[in-house]
Amino acid sequence: MEKISLPVRIFAVVIVLVGVAGMLAMRTMGASVDESAPIPLPVKKAATPAKSTPQPAKAASAPKPSAAKAAKPKPAVNPVVPPSGFPVVVDRALRQHEVVVLSLVVPGARVDELAAAEAEAGAKLGGAGFLALNVLNEGVARSLLAKLDSVQDPSVLVVKRSGEVAIELAGFVDRETVAQAATNARP
Repeated sequence: MEKISLPVRIFAVVIVLVGVAGMLAMRTMGASVDESAPIPLPVKKAATPAKSTPQPAKAASAPKPSAAKAAKPKPAVNPVVPPSGFPVVVDRALRQHEVVVLSLVVPGARVDELAAAEAEAGAKLGGAGFLALNVLNEGVARSLLAKLDSVQDPSVLVVKRSGEVAIELAGFVDRETVAQAATNARP
């Protein structure tokens, strides 16, 4: 058997040590990742009427029928949206918007955060809803893989109310492209 020369052995040991040090550095310097549910951004809700101050009850008075009718809350007018196959938060967003822009991200990854910010700005420009979905969440990842052939982050999906993916944009996409895609997806 041939012996390996001393310089080659030293080089191999140095490479292994550099690799181990690099892996340890990546583990200790990496941002913590929250693998919880999708990352929905705030959605404006309908204003609720202000509550009046309670009045002292009168012993002899009975409630009036017209007062009972006025106290019933009006049902929300949201279109019925069949399940899209996406996570439940996407179905909720589709009830509020005809088109929803989904940004697939890994929380804490700087490029993904920048891509999500651009996608959100593009969704606003295009008049669409926006959600950032955490692809590290197992439930989210499974539903995305069931709906799509492959998933990569960052990616942007423009989804119609019917649950159909109008367009899938892989990688970093600027706000103008997202806005145009959202506008084109409208009926």
